[in-house]
Amino acid sequence: MIFGTRVIAVACVVAATAAAVPATADAARAALDWQPCGNNARCATLTVPLDWSQPHGAQISLALSRVNAADPSKRVGTLLINPGGPGGAGAESIEYGADGLPQQLRDRFDLVGFDPRGVGHSVPAVTCSQPVFDPTVTQFPTTQAQFDQLVAHNRAVGADCLRKTGPLLAHLDTISVARDLDAIRVALGEDKLNFLGLSYGSLIGNLYARRYPQHVRAMVLDGPMDHSLGSARLVADENTTTEVSLRHFFAWCDQQTSCALHARGAEATYDELLRLTAKGPLPANGIPGGSPGEVVLQGVYEYLNVTSQWPNLATAIQQAVAGDAGLLADAADNGPDSPSDPTHVAGANTYLAIACQDFPSDVTTFGQLRQQITQAARTAPHAAGHVEAWLVQAGCTGWPVPAADPWRPEPVRGAPPILVVAGKYDLATPYSWGVGLAHQIAGSILLTRSSDGHTGLFNDPCAVQREADYLTDPAARVQPCR
Repeated sequence: MIFGTRVIAVACVVAATAAAVPATADAARAALDWQPCGNNARCATLTVPLDWSQPHGAQISLALSRVNAADPSKRVGTLLINPGGPGGAGAESIEYGADGLPQQLRDRFDLVGFDPRGVGHSVPAVTCSQPVFDPTVTQFPTTQAQFDQLVAHNRAVGADCLRKTGPLLAHLDTISVARDLDAIRVALGEDKLNFLGLSYGSLIGNLYARRYPQHVRAMVLDGPMDHSLGSARLVADENTTTEVSLRHFFAWCDQQTSCALHARGAEATYDELLRLTAKGPLPANGIPGGSPGEVVLQGVYEYLNVTSQWPNLATAIQQAVAGDAGLLADAADNGPDSPSDPTHVAGANTYLAIACQDFPSDVTTFGQLRQQITQAARTAPHAAGHVEAWLVQAGCTGWPVPAADPWRPEPVRGAPPILVVAGKYDLATPYSWGVGLAHQIAGSILLTRSSDGHTGLFNDPCAVQREADYLTDPAARVQPCR
């Protein structure tokens, strides 16, 4: 989700410009063959190089979907959308989820989604035979032996994925995705790109604008990533904001008589959940041996991201304390169907394979990892490090494929004003990341929202309207959200 979904300065990259980037899309000029694929959408595939440095070498295909503008007389153009991830299947989100977008965008734009390389129906996809997130291997090791087991597990999973996936595994980085995006633009016959990137999708947009500023018409980066952070700050910032989100959830529940935790008290009940998870796995319907505490708490984090899900979070916590943590385990993607479910294995491993290309872990020793765990528990006793960023920090420790796009700033120059939408209480992409990214994009517009949850599109009606207005007319003044 960061990414949901799911960065160190390197001076030599700051001076790079779009002019220094070789043309990447000449081979994509052939017309796309759009075919009906369900729910009033049409789908197509686009062939692009596996390795953009070798444009005439091995090729891969990207899956695309399109829903035409509902009001052709008012059509503005084509809007490409990425829902985040890493590993979010954008083609499917348009094919089956376009109705959830603002009517203004559905009326005025042809909506196009794409499955990034290695994702969804793009070919080849990341293929692995064992899950990277194994409930039997803790991501919060308390001993050297547990740390060694985690590193060995990550290396083994990565090696397995490399054997089964092949060279693609080393070319899942977001720089390559940005070049794919330009190939899509050319194949669509568009001189200028309209783009809405959520969470991790904001990094795709950032890297695209950095390399092709002359081809940007309008771009919204909602739930923005800052690729200059470094993995330690990634964890620390998310940990702090998740603690704030939990406290907001407690306060909301205590004010709502309909909240399942209202009578007992939300914070008191959650503290009981923490005590139970510290003792070992919790009973969870359909999961032999129960669900590990760290999985249960990751489920809490997933629910927190969308405020409309807070009533369900309260119910899930109530049930977990009463003896069934199944809802929270399911929310963490570790329910009864995993890890034996191949779909779950593919999705989780694709997520990490991409994340480790762009957000590599800075941990090499047990002492380093343990220090971060201790610090997280001290600064945010309720969140205690059970955040999405920790899945990347711990999961990428020992990952055997070198990062192709490591942490570094990604300054943008020469693009028209880009709208950066950041939430003061966004737990997955903290507000400081949006401020930092806006500072790196010359002429950008920072829209601040004061609502909880991850991304404005899923949580804030004002932000949704501002995004739609800007995409329709990027020259108009963006009004603040109160």
